[in-house]
Amino acid sequence: MRDETTVSAADIARLAAVGRTAVSNWRRRYADFPQPVGGTPASPLFALAEVEAWLRSQGKLLEVPLVERAWQELRARAGDDLQLAAALADAGDLLVKSQDSAPAAVRELAVALGAADAFEVLLRRFQEGQARRAAVTPPEIAELMAALTGGAQTVLDPACGTGELLLAARDHGGACRLLGQDAAADPARLAGIRFQLGGSDATVRTDDSLRRDAFPGVLADTVLCDPPFHERGWGHEELTADPRWIYGLPPRLEPELAWVQHGLAHLAPGGLAVMLMPAAAAARPPSTPGGSSGSRKRATGPMGAGAASARSASRPRSRMPRNAAATSRL
Repeated sequence: MRDETTVSAADIARLAAVGRTAVSNWRRRYADFPQPVGGTPASPLFALAEVEAWLRSQGKLLEVPLVERAWQELRARAGDDLQLAAALADAGDLLVKSQDSAPAAVRELAVALGAADAFEVLLRRFQEGQARRAAVTPPEIAELMAALTGGAQTVLDPACGTGELLLAARDHGGACRLLGQDAAADPARLAGIRFQLGGSDATVRTDDSLRRDAFPGVLADTVLCDPPFHERGWGHEELTADPRWIYGLPPRLEPELAWVQHGLAHLAPGGLAVMLMPAAAAARPPSTPGGSSGSRKRATGPMGAGAASARSASRPRSRMPRNAAATSRL
């Protein structure tokens, strides 16, 4: 069977341990450099087998790293990058059930690193390639937020993504019970696989936490959350009479305040909520569209209940801006 795995210029650079400029130079200088077999003129794709053969003939590649082989194997199974998350999750499910049934290179990687570490390596590779589309809390921010929890036993993240905050809480304080929910199916599935491979007591559900809470009545010692605060259609109109808004209905254009109250509604007595929010949530003037000063103060609730905010600038389509600054207690 012919190998139809394709690679981008960035993949080739990674294979040969060079910069992307070097790959561009090779394409111009060498007439025998493999021709694109797909993609677009701006982002061409090349046959991996042809690229490997050319690199070896030029003495630029001795051995394709196992991680790279496993990753390209997943890409080939996915067919296109939009299906990569599902392909990675499928491989993760197989690792959970039996390493022997996983794709060949993924199986080799699991034998070399252990199933949990192999999946983490592949997940990081996926996140690197999806940086513009996937919302991931940076590790240093996740660790900082987990450090504020003081070793809680039950931790809930109502917008858990692939589970960064919950894993940080487990690793930092040894949380015994992890609860996560996310509106997107693929990230929630990936989070669940991480917990299974890591042997964690975790429950992850897929659905919109604000509209369809998967943990009604559950009280946690700590709520950790990096909410999708750029999403304006959070359900303001349909949730106007929701019992969670004990401090007032959150303004329609300030979904972060709805997440604060959702987190507070899930806190056990004496619990702590650590919420990553835009700096504007604390500094927005009364004249800003979205609600009056009084409604905003009511909707934010008693900050002494334990919400914390990492001040940062905004970045579109991301949970967390890259340039997070100091964390302050509200």
